[in-house]
Amino acid sequence: MKSQLKFFYLYICCQVIVTSALSQNVKIGLFNELNTQAIVFSVAQGSYLLTADGKAILTLRPLENLFIEVTNDSLACYTINNQAIGRFKTIELRAMTDSSWFGLRVLPYNKFAYYDDNLLLSYNLGKLQTINSIDFDKYIAAVVEAEGGYRAHIEYYKTQAVLCRTYAIAHLDRHKDENFFLCDATHCQAYKGKVKTPAIIQAAKSTHNEVVVDEDSVLIVAAFHSNCGGITENAENVWLLKKTYLQSIRDPYCAQGKNAKWEFKLPLDKWKSYLVENGFQLNKDTPPSTFNFLQINRHQYYKIGNDSISFQKIRNDFKLKSAFFSLEVKDGILYFYGRGYGHGVGLCQEGAMQMALLGYTYKEILQFYYTRVHIININKLNPTKNPQITLLK
Repeated sequence: MKSQLKFFYLYICCQVIVTSALSQNVKIGLFNELNTQAIVFSVAQGSYLLTADGKAILTLRPLENLFIEVTNDSLACYTINNQAIGRFKTIELRAMTDSSWFGLRVLPYNKFAYYDDNLLLSYNLGKLQTINSIDFDKYIAAVVEAEGGYRAHIEYYKTQAVLCRTYAIAHLDRHKDENFFLCDATHCQAYKGKVKTPAIIQAAKSTHNEVVVDEDSVLIVAAFHSNCGGITENAENVWLLKKTYLQSIRDPYCAQGKNAKWEFKLPLDKWKSYLVENGFQLNKDTPPSTFNFLQINRHQYYKIGNDSISFQKIRNDFKLKSAFFSLEVKDGILYFYGRGYGHGVGLCQEGAMQMALLGYTYKEILQFYYTRVHIININKLNPTKNPQITLLK
């Protein structure tokens, strides 16, 4: 009885951790790949409290600006009129209302973007580290816009929102040693700042807390790509990572997508040289038709006799849109007739967009592309199986 009570107590504590976690902001590293030396902060809407080294300094109103730069091992802060405010180790610009947002110009690169919520600044290894502390659903909406564009159906945006949330939570520990959770580059998920599309904001809010898990209640590898060419790919053929829910399926929905088909041409002599460099045994009398290859279903290897090379390697070496292509020689030229764009694993974005237009719900779309998965509220996640969730507490 005591052991049962103890288990129940631990379960309740875990649920409290998860539930409270979701009310917190996530920390996103901005321009982490750049050697940022200075920034210009501009209040676009609302008001911001400037706090430096833990002490409140002043309140900024719309159209008011700050200039902050690295000076030795600290940050020097000035008004835009060059009036010195002071030198500090850390600076926080905290939104005073839920609707506050700001502009950020990064120097010397002159990159500019708008962001919601808060900005955290610190000196770190010779550069100015910039972190956006933002409401989780606002962040998810911004990622959906960066990954999925501006003109899709709301059910597609819901689909992408659930996937982006699943990916984000599964990778919250990716930058834990750098004082933030995720970066704004493709190393994590593309994040370009404040959302411009109202339907995407609505999609993120309406799927609040929803994620995708496998049969063992573990967050899935939320892989997606632009267009699968009609057949998705097994994960193990791309990443040597076998997942029961990332297996090849036929997709009839993406055939009319803009990335459904492509072509590439290469002189046959260059193709022969490439094959020889990769271990193929060829001779001068090898007939051109030997190099033809019809790929109706996805194959892992291109083969001539006993020699082979993976289609993934060919794709990477020639920077092709996908590894799903057929080959045909015509008049000394090798034609690549390709299908799809991307690695082909998981959700096909153009297929999912078409499914949404045809009336499928986001849950139906997700369960079509990921077999035997469940869409659940994050409060039901087991922190033991999904330990990253505890980083949000």
